[in-house]
Amino acid sequence: MQQIGKNQLSILIIVFLIGSTPLFELGIKAKHDAWLAMILAAAAGLLLTVMYVHLQRRAPEAELAELYKMHFGRWIGGGIGLLYAVWFAYESMRNVRDVGELTMMALLTLTPKWIVMLLIISAAAYTVSKGLEVFVRVVQLLFPIVAASYFFIILLLFIARLPDPQHLLPILENGLAPVVKAAFPDLLSFPFGQMVIFLVFWKHVSEKKIIGRASYWSMIGVSAFLVFMNMLVMCVLGPELSAITALPLLEVVQLIRLANFLERLDVVVTLLLFIGLYVKMTALYMASVFTLNSVTGIAYRYCVMPIGAVIYASSFLEPNNTYHIWIGLDITLKIVPLFQVVLPFLMLVVGVRKRYKTN
Repeated sequence: MQQIGKNQLSILIIVFLIGSTPLFELGIKAKHDAWLAMILAAAAGLLLTVMYVHLQRRAPEAELAELYKMHFGRWIGGGIGLLYAVWFAYESMRNVRDVGELTMMALLTLTPKWIVMLLIISAAAYTVSKGLEVFVRVVQLLFPIVAASYFFIILLLFIARLPDPQHLLPILENGLAPVVKAAFPDLLSFPFGQMVIFLVFWKHVSEKKIIGRASYWSMIGVSAFLVFMNMLVMCVLGPELSAITALPLLEVVQLIRLANFLERLDVVVTLLLFIGLYVKMTALYMASVFTLNSVTGIAYRYCVMPIGAVIYASSFLEPNNTYHIWIGLDITLKIVPLFQVVLPFLMLVVGVRKRYKTN
């Protein structure tokens, strides 16, 4: 069985949860209180992570689908596992489509979308075919690039004196209700609730005892970073411009002008965009393969290409980007709490009086 270490787990959680999240101004429904909505959703996400870790500790050698079969029986649990495999593939498909749309919007405007998406899904399929250990090593190599790029952007923004804290005021002007409405279910579902995917990967961590500690601290660190980036974008653009901009961080970076020399840093944001979407897409793709393998018993290597083909083909079902965004924000985020909150909570309740073997 493939194994990953404590530090590898932490890096995977950090890069996966960050993904492309800082590129967008999430929680903008709360206007200048969007960062408060992020804090609220992050706190709820940490509670969800505590629940996931508790479930994993019941059977440290079990993956997500195996946990459901242990709690609900072979047929019901297996059916739920298949639903998760489909959901993971669907979420991966959304990231494939995002790559295609955003590449055409911000970088290669004349390149056919199907070519861009074919290239990114091919890269993901190759990575998935090599297994979890290889994927995590790739993420380890990408992590310093991501960290250095964000540090570089933040440093230049402050050197250029672009952030204006006045854009964050007044705090809670319209009360707490808009903040809560922005946080739940949307911000909880994306990105914090996506921690549920690690119920698939925790089985493969070599040091089972440190899973909880590593996951909690990684979650807290990512949450603090995402809240900070949310506040930073808001301080530069303000609530009105943030709300109407497709890629707020790209807009922010385009404002950097230093000594008539350092400008047009779009390439840095584009790099972060591709890395974030690639890691998230590949992790979800791999989780779908692991889950299908666990439920059906079909060999891992035989699941990779069919799932990849389904992901690629289904990425064309949405006719345009407007429809794609509407499905993602108004439909998907309202359904995914079933997989992130409801079903894991039912499993938690069902298993209260049960004990499970660890092998």
